[in-house]
Amino acid sequence: MRTLTYILLALIPLLLPACAAQQPGGGGLMSSSMTGARPGSGNFTYLPPPPPRARLPAGLPRVMLGKVSDESGGGEFRGPTGYALGVRWSEPVTEALATELGRVNWPVTRSKDLAGATLKASVTKVYAQWGPGFMVRVNGEIRIALTLRDANNVDVWEGELVGHGIGTAGGGGVPGNGIKQALSGAFSDAIGKLGEVLEADRPWEQLGKARPAAAIAQAPVARPVVEEPAPPVAGWSDVDQVPSPRGKRKGHAVIIGIERYRTKLPIADFAAGDASLMGKYATAVLGYPEENVVVLNNDAAAKSDFDKYFDKWLPNRVEKDDEVLVYFSGHGSPNATTGDAFLVPYDGDPTYLEETGYPLAKLYAALGKLPTKKVTVVLDSCFSGAGGRSVLAKGARPLVAVKTAEAGAGITVIAASSADQISNSYQEKGHGLFTYFFLKGLKEKGADMKAAFEYLKPEVAKVARRQYNTEQEPQWREGR
Repeated sequence: MRTLTYILLALIPLLLPACAAQQPGGGGLMSSSMTGARPGSGNFTYLPPPPPRARLPAGLPRVMLGKVSDESGGGEFRGPTGYALGVRWSEPVTEALATELGRVNWPVTRSKDLAGATLKASVTKVYAQWGPGFMVRVNGEIRIALTLRDANNVDVWEGELVGHGIGTAGGGGVPGNGIKQALSGAFSDAIGKLGEVLEADRPWEQLGKARPAAAIAQAPVARPVVEEPAPPVAGWSDVDQVPSPRGKRKGHAVIIGIERYRTKLPIADFAAGDASLMGKYATAVLGYPEENVVVLNNDAAAKSDFDKYFDKWLPNRVEKDDEVLVYFSGHGSPNATTGDAFLVPYDGDPTYLEETGYPLAKLYAALGKLPTKKVTVVLDSCFSGAGGRSVLAKGARPLVAVKTAEAGAGITVIAASSADQISNSYQEKGHGLFTYFFLKGLKEKGADMKAAFEYLKPEVAKVARRQYNTEQEPQWREGR
């Protein structure tokens, strides 16, 4: 009896928070502003992904890190108990940015006199969500806005780092270290994407002050380059390690990833990073020469770029029996009147789709004129207008009967979903759901597209159903 009493006394601290969280009329999620919030403490340490996800060109002007601001409002925490996170972001963000800049080859200085630019950061979102129960999953998200200023203190570029992480909450719904675990993973995931974002946008080109490294006086670096590999963190996945080259093949690739749009459309999570990685797979796995692979990310993928590469670049280069790969990751949109499917370029506007979008039928027509019959189009996008990687004109409703554009003979289309479905992101892997399994299929099956598709199709459908409660069935269509 005495033993049972001790056990019950030990369980009371775990049971009380869960009971307190129940509201009249049923349970619900509490926000961090509610009574009973538990304070957190401590800073976060950056765990770099091995290896760096990008290497920037040599000779960039030194960059100085500006003061880090916190616009997250203390964070948003949704669970059966309240929570308050006591973290001052200035030091961990500054140190992490200095470390990652060194890893991706952008020299850092503490001297204003030696700096050719200043990089400022602001933590705009800190979020964690978990449910009641024992050992439950905690989902974390952190967003960091970046601004690059030139030597004249003029803003020349803006970007954003978005990271996701997972943790495990303790018994009785008490978040404990689960929130810190999830946010630590999200923090490292966000900072680890710095190289990809910089490589995609090339903001140093806006400075007009790039000089050879030898012409720049040496100065202390805020943080040394990290050479030792660190353990994988949330957001680092197996496909990020590019396979060793597997031979050469005659081929050309136009690879497009649009994550952020000029018209402030919703972010297409991971699209730019997916495209950059797809470009590396095109050379390593498919064996295409590097000079035949073009990667267009974000503002490098305006409508005029679509016209340039599909109407001129490919026809001027492709020969008979060459392989051609077109990969697109970003938003698609249906014409609300006709149902025709459009790819949305960086400067596209769903409200003026006919004028600013790129019709899928036009893409297939351009590819059909090439002298080869070995064309593959890979679309990690959707056209239903119902969310995911699909957008509609303002005020329109997602009740559009989308037409499936027909590709001509010799063109194979591999689509992330059917016409009436959405294309999901795979947050814990840091990729589009379809692209993650497509790359994994290429990594395991080699350059056999059909084998890669047969591998990815059931995997995508399974994860979409189990984790997102949606139907996503990748499609294989051969033109006629």
